Amino acid sequence: MNNYISLSRVLEEVYQNEDYAHELDWNDAVSWAGKALRLIGAPKAFLEKTTGNSLVTPNITVVDYRGELPIDLISILPGGVRDYDSKQVYDSNKNSFATRAAIKDEAPSVTTGRFSYIIKDSFIEINQATATLELAYKAFAIDDDGFPMIPDIERVIEAIRAFITYRTDHKLWRRNKLRESVYRDSEKEWLWYVGSAQTALRIQSPDERAVWTIEWTRLLPVLKGFDQSNAFMGSREDLNIGFNNVNQ
Repeated sequence: MNNYISLSRVLEEVYQNEDYAHELDWNDAVSWAGKALRLIGAPKAFLEKTTGNSLVTPNITVVDYRGELPIDLISILPGGVRDYDSKQVYDSNKNSFATRAAIKDEAPSVTTGRFSYIIKDSFIEINQATATLELAYKAFAIDDDGFPMIPDIERVIEAIRAFITYRTDHKLWRRNKLRESVYRDSEKEWLWYVGSAQTALRIQSPDERAVWTIEWTRLLPVLKGFDQSNAFMGSREDLNIGFNNVNQ
């Protein structure tokens, strides 16, 4: 997926549809758009990237065992944390008791004895006091200012708009500035559009369908078993996957 639009277009639609009399908080809108993309959660909405290739997402500077994660992070890819200088790959610390010490300049209280990391909130913590880390990770698209870019698919755009409207109406409702019935309508609209957006992002393109068909037929080469009265049903099938058969 290569086509994205600016978040500003979505905000324009929010104003156009809802006729708000006040300015939307831009920081709130950016945060809500990112959260909506995470809630939609469809893999095609995300990119795979590494830090250090953009001024917006530089490599991570670790000070006192802790560094700030990229603003567009969804999840770290397998083996996706390494030291920038030595290229040593860090292991994910799965120890449930791995916690950062309360005293500054003290390493995390439990480590694996290897280079390891843990993720806490918007930070990565390692068992070295200082380091520069490279991350390979799954991300949502952002522009040069760090603002989320929205996949240019109408149902996804509507889902982001609906979530921003829903969160805005939630704040107004809690302040007794909006009727509950209006707020609940916004909530229902968001819940409908999030499912619609997930479906839209899972629809395969013609090229993807062609690749899927080729791989499927390689795994299941007998497509019409009834032509042989299913005589070979359950029999082992050897697939030609490109290796030379030395016994030929």
